[in-house]
Amino acid sequence: MNKKHVFVCVQRDIVNSLNWSLKEFDKSLSVKYLDSTNDLEKQFAAGHACSVLILDSIMADKPTIELARKLKDAHKHMKILLIVSSGTTKEELVQLIQTKVVSGVLIRPFTAQQVSDNIYKLCNFEKPAETPWYMQTNIKQP
Repeated sequence: MNKKHVFVCVQRDIVNSLNWSLKEFDKSLSVKYLDSTNDLEKQFAAGHACSVLILDSIMADKPTIELARKLKDAHKHMKILLIVSSGTTKEELVQLIQTKVVSGVLIRPFTAQQVSDNIYKLCNFEKPAETPWYMQTNIKQP
């Protein structure tokens, strides 16, 4: 199976959280972490593509919404998961979702499960059925 490429361009304070959240996808995703929107734009300029872009709504104290629009226009197939902090208005979010600029939104603070659920959805991965606890511990149900 070919790995799907994911670019992650977020503020440093959530890199570790995202890294742990994406661990379960090691066999199916190739994840590249980028420190700035400049690095992100260089990746696209060099011809590198990704299936999913995880983008923070604010990078280096600047909103990234216009960048998200520009990238989506240039790469229609790419899905964008926007991580939203307090600087983004509700109206902006509604517009981004309605115009299909973003495919998903995570609001800070978020859980690993929310990240995982979004990756399953955005990458069209089949989510495994949960194993009942009694099967995990080899205890037979009465």
